[in-house]
Amino acid sequence: MVVQGLSWRQCVTALLLVSLQGLAHAAAGLWQVSDDFVDEFGTRARLSHWAGPETIVAMEYSECRFVCTINWRKLVDIQTAADRQRRQVRFLIVSLDPAHDTPAAWRDYRKLRGLDRPNWNFVTGSRSATDKVVGALGVKWWYFNESIMHDFRVLRLSADGQVLAVMNNFDQPADAFLGR
Repeated sequence: MVVQGLSWRQCVTALLLVSLQGLAHAAAGLWQVSDDFVDEFGTRARLSHWAGPETIVAMEYSECRFVCTINWRKLVDIQTAADRQRRQVRFLIVSLDPAHDTPAAWRDYRKLRGLDRPNWNFVTGSRSATDKVVGALGVKWWYFNESIMHDFRVLRLSADGQVLAVMNNFDQPADAFLGR
């Protein structure tokens, strides 16, 4: 198939590049969100406060018992792969449930899962701020029987917020996500 002088492979490549550029722009907007968030220790700041040279970003909520458990295991796999590669990464977990994810709830979440390393940060913003993050990261969520449901999505961002990698499925190897 040829469209105006382009093969189907060229068309698919062009579509992928346009999609990635849009995603990179959207995630770069994550550090531009001007709302304050509060972390599990009570520090109140903009999201850019928690940006690192490489930041692994995901959205969860402390009471989640399905996708977040899988997210957590995958995030631990990414940490293990980064350690193996001797890479310094920061983890930023943004709450999907600002009405319930207090600093104390996030501290309990960390303790229950043994996440005591200082490069892990759990933050909560207002509902409006959370919706901005959802839009910037492309996360899909909804209510079902009074519970929050959400898709699996983890992003690796550069210091300036550019998307370096996206993990949308549970089978993607952590080493591949980190680019090695």
